[in-house]
Amino acid sequence: MFTEELNVIRNAEEEAEKIKKDARTQARKMIDKANTEAGGLINRAEEEAKDCFEGLVKEGQEIAQKAYEQAISEAEKSCVKMAEEAGKNQEQIVKFISERIVKSSVNC
Repeated sequence: MFTEELNVIRNAEEEAEKIKKDARTQARKMIDKANTEAGGLINRAEEEAKDCFEGLVKEGQEIAQKAYEQAISEAEKSCVKMAEEAGKNQEQIVKFISERIVKSSVNC
């Protein structure tokens, strides 16, 4: 009877060791799987962040281009307006300069 109980205890201990070993193996597999999944999640998050960044940069460039084009357009309109105003006063300016030249020539 003692031998049977001793065998039962040994078998139980062996079974316990096997269960521990299987548990460690299973735990390692679970950790490896979790690490793999985590790596995949990180890669996807990085890709999404990159796409978001590129989209925002593109949007910013488009906004900047529109602002640039608007500033150039306004500057061109201002130049045209100044040229028109200068053209209107051209005869008076020529006459004024001519009179100054004539007066300075006469006074010498």
